Amino acid sequence: MENFSIQTAQNITIQQNLAGITKRMLAVFLDMIFLSLFYYFLIYLFEKTGLLDKFSSWAFFSVLMLPYFLYYPLLQYWNNGQTLGKQLMKIRVVKIDNSHPEIGDFLIRWVLRLFEVNIIPGLAIIVMLFNDKRQRLGDIAAKTTVISEDQKQKISYSIFEELEEDYHPVFSQVIRFEDRDIELIKTLMLEAQKNHNEETLKKISKKIQSILEIEQPEGMSSTQFIKTIIKDYNYYSGK
Repeated sequence: MENFSIQTAQNITIQQNLAGITKRMLAVFLDMIFLSLFYYFLIYLFEKTGLLDKFSSWAFFSVLMLPYFLYYPLLQYWNNGQTLGKQLMKIRVVKIDNSHPEIGDFLIRWVLRLFEVNIIPGLAIIVMLFNDKRQRLGDIAAKTTVISEDQKQKISYSIFEELEEDYHPVFSQVIRFEDRDIELIKTLMLEAQKNHNEETLKKISKKIQSILEIEQPEGMSSTQFIKTIIKDYNYYSGK
């Protein structure tokens, strides 16, 4: 599986698995099925209720097109970079700089999608084949790509910490995190330790405190605090 590197604000390189072109095409096909079923139900509803006769052709066409215009950008924005098709294929849209995609990014991808998928079918595939981050034109313009989330088992393994039988967690707030959050925290911590970068460890600690709305106990070092967070997450996620 191909991958690409993300450079974090702490100058740490993280590998992400790129979604294959076949998976992306299957996701598009599934989305077309979902939209087709929706339109079938909508037209059926209009016919049964008699609304079809009350609408002008232009108004009816506008109503039919509205879900198509909203489906891709809005659903992906609200659903962490995933349409229903992408969710089933376990792939999602991400920014190549590791920031969270904004609604504007999804709108850019969608507008260019009309050109490279609907107007010139196959153009998106050709562009992706010659791009090392598997980006179509919409991705290049929005600075995004699509990654695979099939590696959940690998992630769980990478965040695993052996706990003592009588281990007592300190911060119950860690349940707000997800596996990928703890994986990133652990990756950054290990890299900072390797480079003896105490300043980065302090920044990681402060970020965790800010997100979870907790404070690092007095007398506990940043490294100890981060390790406790990871252990506590393992404790609660293992229950």
